[in-house]
Amino acid sequence: MAPLTSDSAGEDAALAEADGEMSDSGGRRRRLVHLTTIIVVATGVLLTVVLGVAVVTARDNNEERLLRQRTRETAAVLTAALPGIQTPLASSVEVVEESAGADQQAFLRLLTPLVEAGQPYVSASLWRTDSEGLQPLLVIGDAPMLASRPPAEIQAFLERSTAATGLAVIGLLEGDNPRLGYAFASTREASEFVAYAEATLPANRTSVVPSNSAFAGLHFAVYLGDHEDPTQLLTASTPDLPLSGALASERVAFGDTSLLLVMTPDGALGGALLKMLPWLVVAFGLVTTFGSATLIEWLLRRRDDAVRLSEENARLYANQRSVAQTLQHSLLPDRVPDVAGLELAFRYLPGVGGVDIGGDWYDVIPLDDDRLMFVVGDVSGRGLHAGTVMASLRYSIRAFASQGDMPATVLAKLTRLLDVAHDRHFATVLCVVVDIAGRTITVANAGHPNPIMILGDAIHPVETKVGVPIGVTRDATYETVTEAIPPQATLLAFTDGLFERRGESVDDGLERLRESARSTTGSLDELLTRIVDAQMHGSSDDDTAILGLRWQQ
Repeated sequence: MAPLTSDSAGEDAALAEADGEMSDSGGRRRRLVHLTTIIVVATGVLLTVVLGVAVVTARDNNEERLLRQRTRETAAVLTAALPGIQTPLASSVEVVEESAGADQQAFLRLLTPLVEAGQPYVSASLWRTDSEGLQPLLVIGDAPMLASRPPAEIQAFLERSTAATGLAVIGLLEGDNPRLGYAFASTREASEFVAYAEATLPANRTSVVPSNSAFAGLHFAVYLGDHEDPTQLLTASTPDLPLSGALASERVAFGDTSLLLVMTPDGALGGALLKMLPWLVVAFGLVTTFGSATLIEWLLRRRDDAVRLSEENARLYANQRSVAQTLQHSLLPDRVPDVAGLELAFRYLPGVGGVDIGGDWYDVIPLDDDRLMFVVGDVSGRGLHAGTVMASLRYSIRAFASQGDMPATVLAKLTRLLDVAHDRHFATVLCVVVDIAGRTITVANAGHPNPIMILGDAIHPVETKVGVPIGVTRDATYETVTEAIPPQATLLAFTDGLFERRGESVDDGLERLRESARSTTGSLDELLTRIVDAQMHGSSDDDTAILGLRWQQ
């Protein structure tokens, strides 16, 4: 064999080093791992581990955040159900208290349709608050389970109802027919009556969750009180209790007690991609360390997908907040009655700032074949309590109207139901009785903007005797004004959200309203559309209610 030259020996040594091999003293070759390779492998493994842990942490944090958010949104749905339970009871007992117990028929008129429909009650009854009232005076629907309780328990609950500032709640959870009882006593001093109703619960306390409900994709349990007490379970999505795994809970104020909502995810809230992402990171990292740059880019894209998915979830969950607007519309009439000789139309527009419930409302109440009463009102402030006050006033006005009360009397009675110092709200109310055949209106005004009358191009306000808003003083009195309506005239009543704008004077807003209402060509509905389009060019944080009447002859 020819000897190696120095050049050829150097080339072989370089090739051996390049191949990760070198010669030992015996001439044998062994493979070596270069430092660069070790660093790349170590860096790749370390990067994979770090990214895997980071993705797991981010996923878990995202799941926890989504669970908390879903729990809060679901708690808001439970809270939003309270006015629908409380308001009819409050209105009915106030009417009975107003008549010192003589007008029990009003109690029947208000609550019988709700009991017959089975929602929200299957039983309603009227009780006295004194010691002789341990049996109901009047029962609608099923016999109340409360009446079968020991007298001491009945008396204690009635006393608790009169002491409560709102709804009193009792769990009647034993046996095969569990119920939840609600009681509301008048806020007047020395109240004598309590309106009481019961709602049924599932016999096995297990509810089927619709795919489009706030509970979809979650297991839940709702308890009466502040603790996960199995004896106080109201409903759950599964019989396997107590819930385990990742949990979130929310305490929901419910009358004079509270509900405890406990939720756990039924799968990955962030989607299958986020659930599998840690495994994908580990697999790609270990198999392709040399492609770490590509892998990082892939992870960044997946992270963007995760962020977009989180934002999409946030938008979806924000839809739950529209329950406030859904509740708002559920508390308002969805149509006006057909009245011979009159064309009626209405609009309601929620304010664009936030999603809290507003206090604007309207109502049309037929009195007889020739007369109707309409009301437009505005409760100060926003939020669930403002909506509750609005619903209470609306139902109370209907009750007073059914008794034959005229506008000034209705407003005077309302002042005894609302106290701004206690309820933290007041209300402006325009109450009008319309004599259709006689073409006259009789108006009482509690601090509300005057309506306007339109006849051709002529527009002028209907001047009223403006009294103090409802809730400012309990002894307020109101005067009525009667005005004749020319044939084919149009009358518009509205809340201040229609014309008031931030940075603009009230006079400017009213002038803009008059200009937009000047042309009455077309139907009344088209007129309201033109007015709303003209008035809503700028944003408004206030709700708007507008009601129009047009005499057809």
